[in-house]
Amino acid sequence: MMSRLFNFIPIYVFLMTAFFSCTAPIDIDTRDSEPVIVIYGCLTDENRYQSVRITTSSPYFDDKENSPVTGANVQVKDSEGHEYRLLYGENGYYFSKSRFAVRSGVTYHLIVDVDFDKDGTPETYEATTTVQPLLTVDSINIKPLDIMGYRHFALNVFTQDPPETKDFYLFRFYINDSLSNNQISNYVVTDDEFFNGSYLENTIYYFEDISDENVVEKNENNDDIYMISSGDRIRLQVLNIEEGYYKFINECTSEMRGENPMFGGPPSNISTNLTGGAAGYFTGYCIYEITTVVP
Repeated sequence: MMSRLFNFIPIYVFLMTAFFSCTAPIDIDTRDSEPVIVIYGCLTDENRYQSVRITTSSPYFDDKENSPVTGANVQVKDSEGHEYRLLYGENGYYFSKSRFAVRSGVTYHLIVDVDFDKDGTPETYEATTTVQPLLTVDSINIKPLDIMGYRHFALNVFTQDPPETKDFYLFRFYINDSLSNNQISNYVVTDDEFFNGSYLENTIYYFEDISDENVVEKNENNDDIYMISSGDRIRLQVLNIEEGYYKFINECTSEMRGENPMFGGPPSNISTNLTGGAAGYFTGYCIYEITTVVP
């Protein structure tokens, strides 16, 4: 997958086929397994109503939406003594009663109490995350290029990787204000093992050129290919994420490629930081945004 290629050849560009490949075979059978509770929350440094989603897993190869879990008592506590209560909204989402933003270096603790198995006694699920420092990016640009007779656009990032820490990065991009790679299976992630402390001048993604008729014909039925044209506005989000969430994304990508941003079933080999047998992940991060226009 792309994260592995970024590690081994950080000064070169990445092929789209490599980004969508798997690093491990799928070796699970969860069609008849008992459902488990799925908890997924990403707190950010945006001053907003933060949310956590709680659902019931569906069979792994079932494409239906996970069923929402209602009636949970959800709260978040941080290492600075603040407490936030989250109330149920809709479709499994619980929202904080007030706006707040997470801060770098602060640890956040999630506590969910809910009678998931309907035995009359609430179960408790917990997770902890520490927000990593913000990575600022000097600049980004888009460069047109030809590869094997097809026209593409390379998204390049210029930034200094911190030398004193081991870091893990997630890249998300908006095309004309629409979030494109919004599924975990399409996230672009890397660690800095092979460029720790270096100044990065890297191509992190290839877009297809929609003005190339051959490109359009080749990818007309491929929803995982993102096409852009001259004048399009590209907004990149750069997230410095914790190692556990990086591992979770890689394992989800290896296990599935679906419409749901979470997985349907409870594959036992996907990491989680949640206790009590829950699937999913709870994390927090700072977001750096930067914008460029396709030439």
